Parts: sequence; structure tokens; C-alpha cells
Amino acid sequence: MALPVTSVLWKDYVDDRAVQESDFEVSTSEIDPANLQDGEVLVELLYLSVDPYLRGRMRRMKSYYFIGPFESVKPLASGGIGLVKASKAAGFAAGDVVSGMLPWSSLAVLDQAAQGMLQKLEPSLLGSAPLSYFLGTLGMPGMTAWASIKKIAEPIKQGEVAFVSGAAGAVGLVAGQLLKNVYGCRVIGSAGSDDKVALLKQLGFDEAFNYKRVDTAAALKAAAPDGIDIYFDNVGGPTLETVLDQARSHARIVACGMISQYDLPDEQKYGVKNLFNLITKRIKLEGFIVSDYMAELGAEFGATMAEHVQQGKVKALEHTTEGIENAGKAFVEMMAGGNTGKAVVKVAAEDPFPVKQ
Repeated sequence: MALPVTSVLWKDYVDDRAVQESDFEVSTSEIDPANLQDGEVLVELLYLSVDPYLRGRMRRMKSYYFIGPFESVKPLASGGIGLVKASKAAGFAAGDVVSGMLPWSSLAVLDQAAQGMLQKLEPSLLGSAPLSYFLGTLGMPGMTAWASIKKIAEPIKQGEVAFVSGAAGAVGLVAGQLLKNVYGCRVIGSAGSDDKVALLKQLGFDEAFNYKRVDTAAALKAAAPDGIDIYFDNVGGPTLETVLDQARSHARIVACGMISQYDLPDEQKYGVKNLFNLITKRIKLEGFIVSDYMAELGAEFGATMAEHVQQGKVKALEHTTEGIENAGKAFVEMMAGGNTGKAVVKVAAEDPFPVKQ
């Protein structure tokens, strides 16, 4: 019997403006599991992740990361959690829960190439935490924060001053909590609303400020009069320039994202003017892609972050949107700073593996 499918399609490239809800199209179709071919799996999408890096795939960038731009009038794809409903592929069986790159479709038939972007969640993990956590704190954003601090910011001395921009986002929240509760830093965070600032302070940030209401340079000078040792950069632009002026000698800058620049045409992107500080202060500034660290650190991350969450050193926060038909809206809101914590879309009506009490 054919099953109904709801998909979200990408219309066309958007190079020089903010992405809007009208750039997405909701489509309906059907899939008959009886038509599954050898080597294919049928996956039901349970949760979907929306993240800033997707913005690059919406441009005419032929070599964005290791994959290209989204194809017009085709479903988008991003991190997701899925349930295998049927399988004619080796290595997958009905009932398996998978995480990885999944299309924005409530049901999808995946060939062997698409299966290569998936990993099965260990059955012992099911019910230990909400499945959506494996898209956030226990997934790619958590790995992004944990591994980049480990590889770029270490060695870290207790009491060093760390600043996290975009600190109320999926990666920033984890990075700030790790720097505070695991490494013992004095942590400053910036966010785009007073409510987010209040939340950061509740989570243990020593100082936090609303960059829309106060001058970033003045706020950092007041919070860190002796300078900044570690900067976890999620925004780029003028904030990076400010930190380069206020960084201490041998500071480390984790260049994670530059969301302030993503929607700007090239001629309007901010040109940082004080890079000479990198030389005179011997500052380490390094960019990365999280996949760089997966093979080396993936297993260690899974065990370590689960322990941090269990011990309360890192609290997982989510901003959940209901319904795959609202995935485009969720992306637009996330890019505008409308989320606190990890932005996820709940696709399935019920979680098949609720948390064990």
C-alpha cells in the first residue's frame, strides 16, 4: 500500500539576501514500500536539524565543504534522526534508528550512496536521552564545540578568560558550558536578546551582554579588562575585529562560524582591518570543519559528552518546531536568531523511543 510523503523542496539559489520562507516549497507524493529495490532502505524521518552551515548550500558555491549546493526543486538535506521502516540493504534492518544526512521528506528511499552518510545509533542509547539530543548536544553541534576547543584552544589554564559569541545558539551554548564547567575558565557570552542574556547567566556564564543594546568593545573591556585568552567565534565581522584588539598575547581563536556575513553579497562583507595583531600578539586563529575530527575523536566525544550531560556540566537546550512542512520557517527563524539552543524540527507525531524514567 502506498504511503503519503511530505517533502520540503529548495526552489533556487539565494546569493545576496536573507533566505525567506517563500524560498521553500512543500510537496506531497507517495511511496509504496513494495517497490523497494535491492540495496535500498526506506527511512521515516523523526527529527530534522536546521543549522547555519546550510546557508552555504543555498548559494552558487560549487565546492561548499565536501558536498555541493542544493539542487533546485529537490528536497533539501541536513542532519536528521530516522527510523528504518524496511530494508533490502546489507547492514540495515527494520527498526534500526539512524542519524546522519537525511532528505527533508517524511519518508525517503535511500540508495547506497545516501546510506554512506548514515550511522546506526546503538540500541543501548535508545531511551537514555531524547532522540533529538543526538542532533544537538550529543550530535554534530556538540561535537563541533567539544572537538574544536580540544584541538584549537587547548592547552587551557584554569581561570583563563574565554569569550563566546552567538552564545545562545546550538554550538555556542555547549562551548560556553564546556569552557566554564569542564575547563574552569571565566566565560563571557554575547547574544541578541535580554532573555538570552538572562539564560546565559542562569547557565553559569560569568558575564553576558546583548550585542544589540550595548557596544561590544565597551562590554568586553568592562568584562575582561586584562584581555581575552580564548575566543570562540560564531559571528565573524566587527566582533572578530574587536576581539583581535582586546586579545592577550598567545590568545587562541576558534573560528567556528561567521553568521553575520552569510547573507551579504561579497562587496558588502566586512573586511577585518587589524589582522596584524595575529603577528604582534602571536595569536592562533584556526578554522575547521567538524568532519575533520570525526574519525579521530568521534568515539571519545560520544562517551565524554554523555557523561558531561549526565553530570549536569552541560545542559541540553532545544528550540523545537512541529511538522516537516514548517522546516523552512524553522530555518529562517534560526538564521534570524529566533532560537535558543539547538533548532530542531519534530517530524514524527510520536517519539518511538521515549526517555526511560
